[in-house]
Amino acid sequence: MTNALLAAIAAGEKLPATGTAHGHVRLADGRLARIAYAHPGDPDAARRLALQAAAFRHLAPAGHTPRLHDVVPPCESLPGGALIVDFIAGRLPRLPQEMPAVATTLARLHALPLPDPALGLPRQENPFLATLEVVEVAAARYLDRAVPEARARAEIAEELRAVRAMGLALGRRPQPLSVALADTHPGNFIIDASGVARFVDLEKVHVGSAAIDLAHASLPTSTLWHPDIGVALSPEERAAFEETYFAEAGPKRAAALRPWIVPMRRLTWLRTTLFMARWRVETTAPRDPANPAQWSDSGLEPRMREHLRRRIAMAFEPDAIRAVRVEWGA
Repeated sequence: MTNALLAAIAAGEKLPATGTAHGHVRLADGRLARIAYAHPGDPDAARRLALQAAAFRHLAPAGHTPRLHDVVPPCESLPGGALIVDFIAGRLPRLPQEMPAVATTLARLHALPLPDPALGLPRQENPFLATLEVVEVAAARYLDRAVPEARARAEIAEELRAVRAMGLALGRRPQPLSVALADTHPGNFIIDASGVARFVDLEKVHVGSAAIDLAHASLPTSTLWHPDIGVALSPEERAAFEETYFAEAGPKRAAALRPWIVPMRRLTWLRTTLFMARWRVETTAPRDPANPAQWSDSGLEPRMREHLRRRIAMAFEPDAIRAVRVEWGA
């Protein structure tokens, strides 16, 4: 079976590359191969592929993700392996008018039971502190190198200090846990023929905070990420998106989540901003053989690569940072 799938992938239609973690090949039978990127001999490739497969299987009952058919293990021709899934015919969401469809999909995926620990999906017992740790590490490694403008660096550092101070109290509070998707920018949703928003990038599924998914779907760092979306939501449009989610989630889940919306939104803005800092540093640096996890944008579709470089430059302009922070009165 593996040899037949490898042959089908080799003969398939390679789709434009829009990300650095995986590529896509449409097979002759209409299915889609998600090709996981990895360096030859990557010792962690098989584990990462197995976790993605587990995420596809766990989220399938909600009917809002592609169905998994086969797994192609890492091999010489595909060092990262591949997942064979349904090809979702459709288009990217139109913003803001199709944000309600995104909200409905998120609510239904978050409503799924927590995965069995035996599946091995990552779990954040305290999503606020776990995400703050990721932010702190990224800031130490990339902020100064990625953001030469002093005012921009100061704005980001000030926000980090404020969120760090919030952690003294929030770190002790129990936080509602759910299946979390992590990479919920609108470019990872496909609107199908029936108007359903299908979430298609399950690489980072874990147990964590639904509030991070809501923030990541609606922050300008996300809604402006893909060149074919490129819309910043107004405060009223973002509020309508969240209220659609709460209505779908039901009063009990909504009440538990509402107090976390603003704190996790601030933290997610830092996480996405420092993601862009890492992107800028690692994709412009020479290849470092000692860093197998170094990101590269060399395989991206040229239009996508140039858009992301411009978009990241804009995101680090002091006025753009200040405009985001004004939302929560910083």
